[in-house]
Amino acid sequence: MHRLLNRLLLVILWGAAASSFAQSGHYWENDLLRMEMERKMVADNKADHLAVRPWAIRDLPELDLDSAIVLPGWGQDFWQATDSDAVELSFLPLVDLGVGYMNDGNNFSFLSGIGMATNIRFGKKLSLYADFMGGGLNAPDYWLHIEDSTGVIPSLGKNRADLGNPSFFTPTARLSYAPSKYFQFELGYGRNSFGYGYRSLMLSDGTFAYPYLKIETDVWKIKYTNLYSMLQGTRPEVDPRSFETKYSTTHYLSWAVSPRFNVGFFESIYWQAEDSLSDRGFDPNYLNPIIFYRTVEFSLGSPDNAMLGIDLSFKASKKLMLYGQLLLDEFLLEEIRDRSKWWANKYGVQLGAKWYDPFQAEGSWIQIEGNLARPFTYTHGSVLQNVGHYNQPLAHQWGTNFFEGVLRGYYEKGDWFGKAEFVYGLYGRDPDSLNMGGNIYKSYENPAMQYGNKIGQGIATHLYYQELEGGLILNRKLNLRASLTYVFRHDNTRGEDPESTHWIGVRLATRISNLYRDF
Repeated sequence: MHRLLNRLLLVILWGAAASSFAQSGHYWENDLLRMEMERKMVADNKADHLAVRPWAIRDLPELDLDSAIVLPGWGQDFWQATDSDAVELSFLPLVDLGVGYMNDGNNFSFLSGIGMATNIRFGKKLSLYADFMGGGLNAPDYWLHIEDSTGVIPSLGKNRADLGNPSFFTPTARLSYAPSKYFQFELGYGRNSFGYGYRSLMLSDGTFAYPYLKIETDVWKIKYTNLYSMLQGTRPEVDPRSFETKYSTTHYLSWAVSPRFNVGFFESIYWQAEDSLSDRGFDPNYLNPIIFYRTVEFSLGSPDNAMLGIDLSFKASKKLMLYGQLLLDEFLLEEIRDRSKWWANKYGVQLGAKWYDPFQAEGSWIQIEGNLARPFTYTHGSVLQNVGHYNQPLAHQWGTNFFEGVLRGYYEKGDWFGKAEFVYGLYGRDPDSLNMGGNIYKSYENPAMQYGNKIGQGIATHLYYQELEGGLILNRKLNLRASLTYVFRHDNTRGEDPESTHWIGVRLATRISNLYRDF
């Protein structure tokens, strides 16, 4: 341990001593902004590392973007004061207001959120970004069912209201220090994700924020990320609304093999802070900064939940990107070869494509994506060591035991925009008395079947989701958009009457993050 700390100290001192120019901070993670920035990065035919999000400013120098809050020219004159050449302070208001009509519940829906974002930059190397939004909502029944059973509002975190409509408070904070072009250190309270897709099978931004320490190293064609996180787990069999501390350590190595082809290697360990034998806290063994430390986990008697994965992207042209992920939770090659469908062959697969300016329609894109996860993927013998946080999956929002297809499209002309999304999927959930591998918040001990397990087993549900949105970009400095949205959701669960939800509403929002409704 002493040697390890010395090595970490040497790395930090080396980075601080480097004299190369560096720029700290990150961009907003809103999906519409990200796709526009990614369009430019795909077209430039240069090596990059787009899978690590949110993107750091120093990762996208070709775009000449100089603010951790907004894109070039956005917000430069809005509530901004420059005290000196070295210190810059920016404030931006945040709103998310919407009303709508739905055919379930009490027919009336609303979302009322207000907040503020601020960015303080101390020269080019040190920056502090923070935002918060608080408010309340009345949502369709399929949202409220999750809140009623878990105490968590999807994408917005823990319900803060004891009575009445659910309320939320979602803060984010990032203190970033980039001593050189080789290193960036970040202490934060927020969300991270890995991958090129709309979903991620490794780590996504669909949950509530969490404390973390992130170290990013850029050398040659390699970007290496160390992510140390403190999460909140729960044991539903005890109390689904009582949260207990757990931790994770993640390594992600992105290698730009060529300007067109990128490969990423992923691993992550999850463990609980306390067990029946001891109070482990943050296990110092997992401070090891070297990737593929599964051997460390084995040396401890394999008590924790380990995952491995690979991420691929290929720029087929200046307008087309192909991508995919393979996530390995646990497997035996012999069982896969035998095609026995053994319960512990746990893995996920993603394949997708993004087509920018299709049919020569500038300002548009189309994305098609398929995702699947075998039963029991992301689960563990100890529920506190699953791949979840605040009663939500940390990877794909559907959890496990599913297949999903996604088709998305976007078009923008002037300040007008339109967006469409279509999702179809099959997922299986557990009956009360059987463990079919459909719930990541259930221990994988005592599976209902050792062999013959397949996606959708248990209580099978066919889900169709459609969202159509059109509106006007009122202020590009704030990414402030006014829109009209229609959502149709059809849930056909075996043994139950099919349920259809229709929702239509208007929304006025400064979109800096993502709000997921397609589950």
